[in-house]
Amino acid sequence: MPDHLALPAPWWDLRNGGAAEQRQITALTDELIRETSPGHPLYEAAFVVAGRSQARDDVLLEVGDRWALVHVTWSGKAETPPRPRCVILATARDVDRALAAG
Repeated sequence: MPDHLALPAPWWDLRNGGAAEQRQITALTDELIRETSPGHPLYEAAFVVAGRSQARDDVLLEVGDRWALVHVTWSGKAETPPRPRCVILATARDVDRALAAG
């Protein structure tokens, strides 16, 4: 599990949430599985949706002991890598910096 992270506004923390959060997690997980294809760093990777930006189509994932910041395309189909755009981050501090940079 990655180190602890508090998500700033405009991010919606989906961890330990209720029914609305679970619906978001399910929709985002399904879409990311559809969008990733061979050659993408998340293709067939185990991940957990941690949060989503309410300002744009960015999603934060826990991927093992790391994080991934992904821009969902909402195409509903497999994309050609490098889409969906994905940045792998090693620590919560790296995530903080990436979210602050926008």
